[in-house]
Amino acid sequence: MTSFLTKFHSRRDNLQSLLCIGIDPELEKLPQVCLDSKSPLVHFAETIVRYTHTNAVAWKPNIAFFERLGAEGYFALEHMVHLMKEVSPEVPIVMDAKRGDLANTAKEYAKYFFQTLKVDALTVNPYMGRDSLVPYLDLGGYLFVLGLTSNPSSADFQKLKTNPKDVFLYEEVSDQMARLEESYPGQVGLVVGGTHPSEIQSLRKRHPRLCFLIPGFGAQGGDLPSIIQASGKEALINSSRGITLSTLAENFGEVSKKKSEEVHLQMNQLFL
Repeated sequence: MTSFLTKFHSRRDNLQSLLCIGIDPELEKLPQVCLDSKSPLVHFAETIVRYTHTNAVAWKPNIAFFERLGAEGYFALEHMVHLMKEVSPEVPIVMDAKRGDLANTAKEYAKYFFQTLKVDALTVNPYMGRDSLVPYLDLGGYLFVLGLTSNPSSADFQKLKTNPKDVFLYEEVSDQMARLEESYPGQVGLVVGGTHPSEIQSLRKRHPRLCFLIPGFGAQGGDLPSIIQASGKEALINSSRGITLSTLAENFGEVSKKKSEEVHLQMNQLFL
């Protein structure tokens, strides 16, 4: 299996872009044409993938929006992943699941995402420590570890100071992930919210090699020029709702394609 970083770097350089397209099909926000279909999530996901894949450096489906529908949702999720591989096998898939558990539980999650679904990367929560991450890495998976997230209350824990190092908790997490990446080269990255451009810049100076996954651009208010200037090219910048849920019109696929082209062109102009 081609590594996540190999696919990402190839796609990034070919498109001169960092655009990660997030797929978050919140049922209440889907166009009526989807809701009227036999499987709303399948209809939505198929349309988005087919219309926007030419501008995607990576995909980032959020598993929560599929899980809520139980078996129907998992069918739609797995169907979408297969379709992504069929339509654009060169585009890496980052499954946004934010898993975080130990031992055999982590191994089972890892087997589902990296052996059954065969996605390229997974978001995980490091709160339970290195033991909760190694099972994924031992299977050869790539992890984006939550560092500094884009939500307003991220400061509740992530910006607490640690003793005796007197650094923010998110900085300590980033340092430990950099050390873990030395043991598992090419398998560990960091999630850093696009609403924190100054922190992105300081983390980039701290860890020039780590790949960043940066949500928070678009609907959450992150400023694209500031993000790219701070992050450099070793980053995926995610846009979800701003591209895929920007209209309820029947031609939502065409609108999404236009939105993805707009972001793509903007990134082309800012590409370092």
